Amino acid sequence: MSSRSDLSGLVVLIGIGIAIWAVSTIIGKIKDSIEKRAKALCEQEIRAIRDPLMRQIEEHRQKTQAELDVRMSFYQNLKQSFSDEYIKGRKWLANFIAEAERPIDDAEYKSLIYKKHPARSAAEVVKEAKKEKRDAIERLKFLEYQLASFKEYFPVLEEYEEIILNERVGLIAGGDINGIDENADRTILFVTDEEYKKLPEAQKNQLALDRYLKRDKSKWEIGRFYERYVGYQYESEGWNVDFFGATKGFEDMGRDLICKKDGSIHIVQAKCWSADKVIREKHIFQLFGTTLCYEMESNLPFGTVKPVFATTTKLSDVASLAAQRLGIAVRSLALKTDYPLIKCNINQGNKIYHLPFDQQYDRVRISNKGEYYVQTVAEAERKGFRRAKRYFASR
Repeated sequence: MSSRSDLSGLVVLIGIGIAIWAVSTIIGKIKDSIEKRAKALCEQEIRAIRDPLMRQIEEHRQKTQAELDVRMSFYQNLKQSFSDEYIKGRKWLANFIAEAERPIDDAEYKSLIYKKHPARSAAEVVKEAKKEKRDAIERLKFLEYQLASFKEYFPVLEEYEEIILNERVGLIAGGDINGIDENADRTILFVTDEEYKKLPEAQKNQLALDRYLKRDKSKWEIGRFYERYVGYQYESEGWNVDFFGATKGFEDMGRDLICKKDGSIHIVQAKCWSADKVIREKHIFQLFGTTLCYEMESNLPFGTVKPVFATTTKLSDVASLAAQRLGIAVRSLALKTDYPLIKCNINQGNKIYHLPFDQQYDRVRISNKGEYYVQTVAEAERKGFRRAKRYFASR
């Protein structure tokens, strides 16, 4: 009995073990199935998100590549055009900018052609007008590039631009800046007919000077005023000053003032610019070049003439470094308009004063004993000077 009982117990244990194994196996398979299903679902969800995203990335890559190809083609064409010839390159670029307007222009044209009730005549008018506009843009751009090149190679054009466009100055040396008779009394520019006829000479001249100082001045006139002020500073220090820029006009070669004293020579370039503008290195190079030319023209040893750059504004870092390396002195000098402007000059024993708008003003030098700058006409007359009698009214 005991053996049978033990055998039965063993069978039961084996049966339980088999049952546990079977259940465990089934659970494991169920778990694996669930995990595989979950993994499949997860991968499916990932693909659902990933695939559209990858397609978008590829589309963006292709679009970007196409844009890069267009830009590279543009760059290569531009480079080739400028390599062949600068003028050809500028024309190509101007045409490219103008043609950028074509899609918009065509859209307006097509909107008239394909609307419900087509306006073909109006569309043709628009098409022609848009073409003329693109042609004008192309010409304008090309002229802008030309003008920029002219200013780069000839910096003086920047200073004379306003006066040239306003036709306020002659384009040759000695050109009359006011368009009146060379021998006319220029007080007529600042006083009325009645004032000119009735006022005493001294009072009339002082009134004209006062109005000249108060009136608004062009950039060119302010620049000339500044040259005179810098020259006045030199003359006050005993230098003999030739107002070269004022008397030579476009032929001044960038030499506004030529100042001499005790064997020393300064070539001065004066720039009266607003504080927000910066002096670039091209102006420094121009001053150095014209100083070198002056030395060669005068058969002077290299380095004996001092270039001086007088300005109301600051220099760029490159310009400052260039000035330092080339030995150019930089003077920061603000413009003052209340300094004595009347030149009292002695010419062959004749004591004559000149007002700043007189024809010979910039040719007169105040360098000899008994010559002065004075503030008022009355002061000039008290010192025994009179206004030059060669002038006459031309009203």
